[in-house]
Amino acid sequence: MDGDLITTQGVSAGIDGALWLVGRLHGRDHARAVRRLIQYEPAPPYLADEPA
Repeated sequence: MDGDLITTQGVSAGIDGALWLVGRLHGRDHARAVRRLIQYEPAPPYLADEPA
């Protein structure tokens, strides 16, 4: 993220971006819970809530 704008391209990237944002706003555990709730299991595993 650079500034106040987040962009993604494609459905999977949009989900990844949304999960990243959830992780930033509400924390790692919440992002993981959302990922499980929507049954999103990307390959390779998406670590939206892990530090860069």
